[in-house]
Amino acid sequence: MSSNNEKKTVGLPMALFTFVVVAVIMSVGLAILKINTMVTFILALFAVCVIAVCTGMSLEKLQDIILTGFKKFALIGMILISVGMVVGSWMISGIVPSIIYYGLKVFTPASFLAIGFIVCCIVSFFTGSSYAALGTIGVAFMAIGYGMDIKPGLVAGMAVSGAIFGDKMSPFSDTTNMAPAAAGTGVFEHIKSMLWTITLPFILSTILYFIMGLKHDAASAESLQSITDIMGALDETFHISIFLLIVPVFTIVLVAKKVPAMISLMIGAFAGVIAALITQPQFTFNEVVTSMSTGFNGEFENEAAAKLLNRGGISGMMSTIVYCIFTLELGELMYEMGVLSAILETFKEKIAKPCNLIIATLISCLATVMLTTSQYMAILLPGEVFQNAYKKAGIAPYVLSRTLEDGGTIFSFLVPWSAAAIYTAGVLGVPTLSYLPYAFLPIICPICSVICAITGIGVFDTEGKSLRGKMLMKKAE
Repeated sequence: MSSNNEKKTVGLPMALFTFVVVAVIMSVGLAILKINTMVTFILALFAVCVIAVCTGMSLEKLQDIILTGFKKFALIGMILISVGMVVGSWMISGIVPSIIYYGLKVFTPASFLAIGFIVCCIVSFFTGSSYAALGTIGVAFMAIGYGMDIKPGLVAGMAVSGAIFGDKMSPFSDTTNMAPAAAGTGVFEHIKSMLWTITLPFILSTILYFIMGLKHDAASAESLQSITDIMGALDETFHISIFLLIVPVFTIVLVAKKVPAMISLMIGAFAGVIAALITQPQFTFNEVVTSMSTGFNGEFENEAAAKLLNRGGISGMMSTIVYCIFTLELGELMYEMGVLSAILETFKEKIAKPCNLIIATLISCLATVMLTTSQYMAILLPGEVFQNAYKKAGIAPYVLSRTLEDGGTIFSFLVPWSAAAIYTAGVLGVPTLSYLPYAFLPIICPICSVICAITGIGVFDTEGKSLRGKMLMKKAE
């Protein structure tokens, strides 16, 4: 085997140095100097490239890693392009306007957030895709929330919470299948184990969204005229019909039937074009088709309606696509250098107690997301590193797989520079830090995981016996 194909990894000192360099560039660039996010990513990537070359990586190998990063980005990039096409065609076809119209008619500010959260949970569970849920029903809910004068960050946090539920719990989800594979357990044992840390967050999130809705309901009289004006603008511009909702339902069914998300969204986009040509004769063929590229650009007297509907298209997703390219390139390079594995391998042997192991797994998932920006890496890498440690501690593998989801799946939507967070911010049009305080489920879930680790609730040994009794006995001694 040639030296170019050998994977050279760094030691602990260089791994820590690389970690600090990336952390300093990100924090100083974004928080202190307020440098453009894309430029900050480029600087971090360049710095890691220099470190990689200085530690013995050949330029040829470096180029191969960059090309590999592009290959891994291809699917995410096509999904982003598909989402842009969907939003554009669903706007001009009257699909999203119809959802907004009926949503404003049926929902009240008091009920919208709680019911919207549950609907997002259901859609993401049956599709198994947080990306598909956010790119379809999430976009529509953002528009309804805007019409009700509810904070965009709050609505986005609700949509993200619901999307994460399905991404975490659905047997159709890639992460739900990936986590047990990384931990060495079965899918349904894994799902059953996750009930310990997802049930309470789901209940509390529903209650919190209902309470937040009540606060908005008290001020709903002020926004009543705005809602009426928006509905009037929609009715004047589009042919509003309940039958147009067949297209999004059909698209969601395709994803639920395990048709790849990219293909399902592409079909949904072209179905939107057909719907527009049939139901919206006021738009020309060229305007309808072009909406998939440049988005919908209608003329409205109502400024709120214009801001609500003039969006979408491939061009509207380009900045998000570029962000994702650089984040995945950075993650791929740091993975190939062995930065995080060097750190985790050093400390895992010093963490023997079940409680410490679970908490360390959560922290390692967060660190992996922050360094590699990848949800998949945040599941696979800690799973690989900690699998033997859990065996030695006598902890069931489905406890590890659950913890990988409590950390890896969830934190990827909360770290602003991760691929999942960039996708979410791009699709919903809300910065990560704006929706983060209102993303109740992904905030509460890791806390529940830590509580379970400390108390022993939901923690089992390899024979399926609860460790809570053993922990209580040790405390008594």
